[in-house]
Amino acid sequence: MSIVPTKKTSKSRSRRRTSNWIKLTARKLFNRVQLNAEWTGLSHFADENGMYKGRQVTKLKASKKKVTRL
Repeated sequence: MSIVPTKKTSKSRSRRRTSNWIKLTARKLFNRVQLNAEWTGLSHFADENGMYKGRQVTKLKASKKKVTRL
């Protein structure tokens, strides 16, 4: 029993597999966003304010005042 493939995989077969994988992952991402449509973000991710499921999960960084040099 050999470890290496016995026949070469054609370019069209490889490209077809790649394109189907890209389509599948795009569909999965779209479905995840649709599940969490009221938050307009991905499921199981905290929003920009650090809120997740109605509670604060991350601390907000204190914004520093921008200093411009003259």
